[in-house]
Amino acid sequence: MQAYRLVAIEIGDRLAGGARAAHESALGVYSSVKKAEAMIRLHIERNVGNGIPMLGYVLYENTMDDLSLHGPWRCIPEFVSVRTYLADGTLNAICECDDACEKKWRGRDTSTIRFKSGDFVRVWLGNRIEPMLVGGMPATSDDKIVGDWSDDCYLAYPVTGGHCHPFVPYVFPVAGGRQLSSILKRKLLAVRDSEDAPKWTCGKGAA
Repeated sequence: MQAYRLVAIEIGDRLAGGARAAHESALGVYSSVKKAEAMIRLHIERNVGNGIPMLGYVLYENTMDDLSLHGPWRCIPEFVSVRTYLADGTLNAICECDDACEKKWRGRDTSTIRFKSGDFVRVWLGNRIEPMLVGGMPATSDDKIVGDWSDDCYLAYPVTGGHCHPFVPYVFPVAGGRQLSSILKRKLLAVRDSEDAPKWTCGKGAA
């Protein structure tokens, strides 16, 4: 039997480099995606006007009473799939792969790739939310890739320099009246355009 653990991601205090603190709030465990989505709608209704800004919601799928170890490293998965939703309850992204790397990832359908190169986004990194600039999209099914969940990623540039490969479900649009400042946008563009900026190759794992 499958179980679905729902978490709300609240936006907290401002941090350096345009980042914001992130706070998780547990919203229960459900027997279906449909019931978890009903709680998302209820949470939105109950929190209208409370002044707490939301990034969105994360829904982790797990298997109940699973005593087995999984994947090449024989571990207990944190999730066997993950879905994320925007603050208004709209679906953001789905990854059907588990983080024990048991199920192979074979690229995304292009219709599920929300962002393109040059888009400014917000990336959830656990205890913080960082603004980034997309530099490359995930591999698609046409690329004939055989990887795992960590290959389901964008290439993105953070304001601190260098690059990273954020997991697709953890990449959110810049929305909700919190547009990036022109100064921050220029900094992100400068990182992308620096001589050290790497060339994107489809299928590189998350870093």
